[in-house]
Amino acid sequence: MALERGRRIMHGFLGTKADFWWDLTVTSETVVFSFLGLGGFFGRKHRGTLHHNTMLISAVLVAAWFLMYLAQQYIVGIIGFGGPDFVKYLVYYPVIIFHSLVSTAALVLTGIVVFNGFISSTVESGQRVLVKNPLVHRRLGWVTLICFIFSVITAYSVYAMLFIIYNPARTPSYGFRSSIGALSGIGSFLILALMAVLYYISRVRNRNAVP
Repeated sequence: MALERGRRIMHGFLGTKADFWWDLTVTSETVVFSFLGLGGFFGRKHRGTLHHNTMLISAVLVAAWFLMYLAQQYIVGIIGFGGPDFVKYLVYYPVIIFHSLVSTAALVLTGIVVFNGFISSTVESGQRVLVKNPLVHRRLGWVTLICFIFSVITAYSVYAMLFIIYNPARTPSYGFRSSIGALSGIGSFLILALMAVLYYISRVRNRNAVP
């Protein structure tokens, strides 16, 4: 339900002029980036199995985040920048174009890195290790992480320009209740995909435990 403060009605949960979907997509991208960063940390520490499993979960979260983004664009539509024209053309448009490019690159690279991890690694003594072109996998991983860093930074920049610094050209009005249908579909996908990943992890662990 919308919360009224003075003359402003907020439908989101971050306390800005954004609606539920904008708050959700920005927040979820931060969660995805956190998991990717954790996976990168495990990889740097040469904890291959933890790195592999964390990146699988991250790939599922990336897919769910992309579905949220598509739902946001379909349900909410284009909000429009409500600030001055010189800011729109000199700052807002370049930032949102760059955001679109690095976000697309991050999505594609996530799939490539996960696939490369499968074909380039094996399990030795209960630990997953890279055995084929490890340098290629590491470089792909760092490029992917850098793309996500810029994606998150520009996402919050766009969010701030639309809903904090200036007013949106069109005020979004979708709250949690009006979004239950789409959220149920995305939530079902996320749960099923995570269950599949956990089942795979369990199968691999049990197989490697057999002498």
